[in-house]
Amino acid sequence: MKRLFASLLTLSALSLTSACGDDDNTPNNPNPPPTDTTENVSANITQDTTWKAGVTYTLKNYIFVESGTLTIEPGTRILGDQGSALIITRNAKIHAVGTAQAPIVFTSSRPVGSREPGNWGGVVLLGKGRINVAGGENTVEGFFASGNNPLTQYGGGANPNDAHDCGKLNYARIEFAGFELSEDNELNGLTVAGCGSDTDLDYIQVHMGADDGVEFFGGSANLKHAVVTQADDDSLDYDLGYNGKIQFFIAQQNAVVGNFGIEASGNKNDNAATPRSAPEIWNATFIGSGRPSGTSPAQSGMVFNTGAGGKLNNVIVAHFADLAVDVSGTASAALWNAATPELYLRNTFFWNNRGDKVSIPAAPNPTVDAGGNITNPDVSNFNEPERVLASALNNRVVDPQLTDATHLTAPNFMPVAGSPALNPDSAATPPAGFDTSARFVGAVGTTNWLAGWTAFPQD
Repeated sequence: MKRLFASLLTLSALSLTSACGDDDNTPNNPNPPPTDTTENVSANITQDTTWKAGVTYTLKNYIFVESGTLTIEPGTRILGDQGSALIITRNAKIHAVGTAQAPIVFTSSRPVGSREPGNWGGVVLLGKGRINVAGGENTVEGFFASGNNPLTQYGGGANPNDAHDCGKLNYARIEFAGFELSEDNELNGLTVAGCGSDTDLDYIQVHMGADDGVEFFGGSANLKHAVVTQADDDSLDYDLGYNGKIQFFIAQQNAVVGNFGIEASGNKNDNAATPRSAPEIWNATFIGSGRPSGTSPAQSGMVFNTGAGGKLNNVIVAHFADLAVDVSGTASAALWNAATPELYLRNTFFWNNRGDKVSIPAAPNPTVDAGGNITNPDVSNFNEPERVLASALNNRVVDPQLTDATHLTAPNFMPVAGSPALNPDSAATPPAGFDTSARFVGAVGTTNWLAGWTAFPQD
């Protein structure tokens, strides 16, 4: 279940007070082993600040970077106390660039063996990009109501910057984060709100979060080489006009409470609001838990609702208990039917969804009245098997033959030798702006880009 922090009421109020924080420790080694050097962070940051390798930083509450750049060196560990989070506001940047040998790790401050989802709040990036709400600005989820506090606002208002640079987050792990304050008011492992295309998000793992793994609220930030494992809710969530590019994305759902691989939403108050939530996604792998169908909550590969779309290519969707794909409602269905579609799946493999290896169930099943009329409008608007498996799309129900994609502590998402996912005839060549060499289906080809920097602790 999602977790709620009782202590947030006081901690969030305290952390909205601005102050200055810095650090002057110098590492003996740019890539040091863990040490006993620790530093508590309890004040907001208002100038250029560096967190150094060899020092463990503990977030004591909500830490807002109000201005300047927060630089985090490779190999640095950041621990989060209950009720804490790191928020990069619209007037600040993060420069957290780890390496495969020395990733930056954000994790729970609890001892190993007692960590669990929801121990702390996660990482939040706020930008001045375009969002599809009236006025072009909004308050990010995960905070108690505080008026139009500039520390929690995102979006560029009347003059959005589609390229707004929120900074760099490379080779970073975010563990045991996220929480739900109330329905539709949550923090995720990584929240990216209103960030633009100059933001650099590459080689990121979000593991065992209490809400979504990664959620985009509008903007056009791009994401590459991302893996979300065992989230309590959705692995990838986007809404409010998000239209960035994503390539090499992996989702492995939690068997107990994990929900969707993708939940795509538009503007729930205005399904026709533009820009539409319709990112372009190439080379992704979505793995459900394989638990029995009908177990609550529903677990589906991808759900598109409230006018959201998505342009997906070279994708694997496998082992989801309930549904592979659900296009819900007329506003999203219209994007599939448009002359220039903003919702489609192409060159995609489906396997073992709802325990059925040979079909894609419609979502939901038609309801027919005594006169033989379909009374379920969703099914009458969009029949998933008929639309998704249309021959022109090159989508197929076929075993992708992944090595061990459902293993919880040592997953391997690589296709075995001879897998149809590695056959270039099964895939399309990604366009300019993506890695054009990725002529395979799924997030991983013959090179395991997860090696060395990812981890899968259970507590």
